[in-house]
Amino acid sequence: MKKQCCLMIFITVLCMLTACGGQKAAETAGGSQTAAGAAEAAGAVTGWTRQGYFQDENENTMWILPSEDEEHPGWSVGCMLGEDLHGWYIQQEGDTLHGNIVPDYEEGEFIVTVSEEGEDGVQLAVDGGETYHFAPMDMPEATIFVSVNVEGNGCIAYTEGEETPEVDKEYPFQSAQINLAEPAVHTILAWPKPGWKFVKWTKDGEDFSTEAQVTLELAETADYIAVFEEDEDYVSPYAGLEGSYVCDRARADVSFSEETAFVVVEWADSAAEGTRWDLIGEVDPETLTMHYDSGLMRKLTYNSDGDIEDETREYEDGTGTITFTKEGPGFTWHDDKSDREDMVFAFMPADE
Repeated sequence: MKKQCCLMIFITVLCMLTACGGQKAAETAGGSQTAAGAAEAAGAVTGWTRQGYFQDENENTMWILPSEDEEHPGWSVGCMLGEDLHGWYIQQEGDTLHGNIVPDYEEGEFIVTVSEEGEDGVQLAVDGGETYHFAPMDMPEATIFVSVNVEGNGCIAYTEGEETPEVDKEYPFQSAQINLAEPAVHTILAWPKPGWKFVKWTKDGEDFSTEAQVTLELAETADYIAVFEEDEDYVSPYAGLEGSYVCDRARADVSFSEETAFVVVEWADSAAEGTRWDLIGEVDPETLTMHYDSGLMRKLTYNSDGDIEDETREYEDGTGTITFTKEGPGFTWHDDKSDREDMVFAFMPADE
């Protein structure tokens, strides 16, 4: 049941993304029309006789549906192998469907070859990977549509069952759509961004709960909204740390977006040449330490007006730490690729 629901949700998201690009979404309803008739209506190459939803003995799932997108003729093919989801449009080549089912607006490849197997099954062969054998499955039609959104500055997480949902702070959700063929228990969790606080959940516009985490039996279509408001008593742990700093012939500019710090360090090698580091990382609010692992370092050449005339990228995988102190304020910079000693920067008032 869980895999079927996830597959239905993924197909819905795929169609929404396609529509956002000005394209017509592929049909996701499992109808009973013949494959040849559907393919002909969609402008696909005739001869392919398998379509619908399929599952193997390990509960991996896939779909094969004729495309109705004029910009992407052929077939919409997707699969959920374990927890990995892929799906896009590919073409018929001879007696098979073959192509990359990673959407063209994303990077990467997942090249597959789909062939007919037995009386009604299909075989999925992944280039450089495994081969899977699927049999037809009945894909239940979703009849319960639950949306979860936020009002204010906060995020949500959700999971099937009664366990606490996992919070992904790097890629948080601010909306979700849960489509079900039958009632199921889900747990939803609201959490605020810094400077905000959770107030309540509403259901279809009416107050529902003041608990940030609620467990629900989703048995009817509904809209849930997590409401957040600004916390007037909030004091950022990074208050007073933004601005310019100096150390010897180096100058640094520091800015924050919530708990993420953006640090630009420029070292003046001479009046015409310099070195610049662009460093980004999340700062621990307790220790005020930032760890970075994608530091960008460039060599710069300046013209007589002091503007950058040329630059050479040296690397973009620099690692190190920056530890801020409220006293001063200031910070200590340790860069793993530098042969310099740790550099201690002092705050430079705006009028200097």
